[in-house]
Amino acid sequence: MRAINLVAVGLGAVAGLLSMVFAGLIGLAVLWLGARAGIETGDTVTWAVLAIAMFGGEHVAGYVAGRLVPPFFARMHGAVAALVVYAVVASFSLVTGSPAGTLTLAGFALVAAIIGHLAGAFGSRSSLTDQT
Repeated sequence: MRAINLVAVGLGAVAGLLSMVFAGLIGLAVLWLGARAGIETGDTVTWAVLAIAMFGGEHVAGYVAGRLVPPFFARMHGAVAALVVYAVVASFSLVTGSPAGTLTLAGFALVAAIIGHLAGAFGSRSSLTDQT
């Protein structure tokens, strides 16, 4: 295998995006229920929910991509899948008018690559026991 397995990266990215949407909806439902109960939550809690959803989605993408390839390639595929998830989120953010600067986008891309790299390594570790 000398190239990136596009199926593994694609499945990882789809799984990451779906988990991100699921986590975001659960977080927003909890915030909505809190507002209905009269609990005042600030913008900080909303941003925390969105950050957990985004970083969790990148982690899931890296894990799934790392699980679907041989262990030697798992970290690279995990990082690429997490970067694909980040690219989708950043694209939507920029299209809707986000004032994020180039350095901010590059920093979050680096964070996404690190999260995907570690998640891919974690995904490959658990697949080693399945082969015996």
